[in-house]
Amino acid sequence: MTEAKRDVRPENVRAVRLGHGANCSSVGSVVDTLFVSAALGGALFAALCAAMKDEDVKVTGSSPNADADAGGDAGESDTEPRR
Repeated sequence: MTEAKRDVRPENVRAVRLGHGANCSSVGSVVDTLFVSAALGGALFAALCAAMKDEDVKVTGSSPNADADAGGDAGESDTEPRR
């Protein structure tokens, strides 16, 4: 193939657009926007989770297997924090 056949000739170009995603379809821009918003949402969620302190879990009731879980003594305090 010769070099002349590979070159893009001006009569074959309808328009050249400048900017972010300029030569993509509008669907590409929507997908781009969704990706960026999902990435920012994930980063925000991770930051919020990291900022929250760990809290002790307090058991307020007993489970059906409380005897087996507590080592057989069902009279133990159920408000002790578990770690």
